[in-house]
Amino acid sequence: MSGSDVQAKAVQGWRATGPILEDLRRRELREMTDGQALQAVLDLLDLVTVLPIKHGGSGLVDQQRYFARARR
Repeated sequence: MSGSDVQAKAVQGWRATGPILEDLRRRELREMTDGQALQAVLDLLDLVTVLPIKHGGSGLVDQQRYFARARR
């Protein structure tokens, strides 16, 4: 089986699977409780952390403070 055959089969698979997964995703979102939605938002926000830049010192103390807050 050539590389293009493998790619064509993969594309066919995703064309069939994609709509099924999208329906599943939409159903899970509709059935999500407020608490689950809140937790999902908090989990997403945890992925992006903007730390203020302070001049002077290595920033290690500030970094440890942020890590301690994130653990809570």
